[in-house]
Amino acid sequence: MADDTNNQRSSALLIKAWETMQSLAKGNGESAWKIKAWGVTTWSALMAYAYTSKTKEIILVSIALLIVSLLIEVIIRQIQYKFIERSLEIEQSLNDILAGEDPRTPKNGVSTNVDTPSLRDFLNLLSLRRWLIWLPTLILIFFSIVAFHFM
Repeated sequence: MADDTNNQRSSALLIKAWETMQSLAKGNGESAWKIKAWGVTTWSALMAYAYTSKTKEIILVSIALLIVSLLIEVIIRQIQYKFIERSLEIEQSLNDILAGEDPRTPKNGVSTNVDTPSLRDFLNLLSLRRWLIWLPTLILIFFSIVAFHFM
C-alpha cells in the first residue's frame, strides 16, 4: 500500500515536471519563430529601402542582420532541444512506473536545469536534416548577394 502511494506521488511529480519541460520547450520554439519572423521582416524593410535609395551598403547590413538572427534562432533552438531531451528522460521514468518497474531517475532529477548547449549541438542544428532552420535564411542571403551585384 505504501509502495502504491510512493508510485502515485512519483507519478504526479514526474507528470508535473514533464508538463513544465513541454511548456518550456514550446516557449523556446515560439521565441525562435519570433526571432526568424523579426529577422525576415527587418530584412525585407532594409532590402526595400536599399532598392529605393539605391544604397548597396544597406544590403550588407541586411545580410549581417540575417546572420545574427539565424545565430540567435539556433541558440534558442539548442535550448529548446535540451528541454525536449529532458522531457524524454522524464517520459522514460513515467513509462517505468506504468510498467511496474523501478523508475530510472532522470539525469539531474526533475529540475529545469539543462546541460549547457555545446558547439556540437550548434553544428547538429546546421546539419542537412535540420534544413528547415537554416535554408530559408540561406536563400535570403543568396538573394541579397544577387541584389547587391545587380544594383
